[in-house]
Amino acid sequence: MKKKQEIENSINYLTCVLNKLKTKINESDDYNIAYNRLLIQRAELRKKLSCTPVETVLSIFKSKLHYLRPGSKEKLICDYFNSIKL
Repeated sequence: MKKKQEIENSINYLTCVLNKLKTKINESDDYNIAYNRLLIQRAELRKKLSCTPVETVLSIFKSKLHYLRPGSKEKLICDYFNSIKL
């Protein structure tokens, strides 16, 4: 829980810094490079925040459960040709 809060705080901090740098992008290439780097860092943190371990475990479990369901068999191309009478 603390880790999630730290990530959220970092995202908020980067958002504030990005808002300040946004006005200075056209002044210098250094500001532009710094803005782009911080934008990428914020995107990485958002991605990390959205990929919680619980969601990852659930998605793996659902994918494995799909193969265990009786009657829900994927159709193969050979099934199509077997059904055609020549």
